[in-house]
Amino acid sequence: MPVTEALPVLKDVRASGYLGAGRLAELATDLRPLLEQTARAGTTTTWQAIRQRLPALARLHRDDESVLLWLVDDERDQGDPLLSALVTVGDRQMHPRFPTIAEQLGVTAGRYPTQQRSTWSYEVLKSHQRWRHRR
Repeated sequence: MPVTEALPVLKDVRASGYLGAGRLAELATDLRPLLEQTARAGTTTTWQAIRQRLPALARLHRDDESVLLWLVDDERDQGDPLLSALVTVGDRQMHPRFPTIAEQLGVTAGRYPTQQRSTWSYEVLKSHQRWRHRR
């Protein structure tokens, strides 16, 4: 089964989220600069590393993590890369919720794992290129 079919619709989770949309929006505002720094450095990060840098995210529920990543990119300019792609699991592996987040943000990730990984890799590359020289 494709990953996108196994996950809840983020907009529905956001409406009934654990923390509430207002608090998640505040946290997204805190997370975005960290992901921009990650992009400028040409790297990726994990939730564990994020929690070390932003202690307010220490007890975030997994559904709220997904909504938070969605919010980070929700108001990006058309065509801008997805900073949420920089959040990985394990050894720089695509976060399992990336395809759903991408689709909800209007980026077609594909139905099959190889397509989804390809879309993810491209978004990571675009983020690194876009933020390399920005301050």
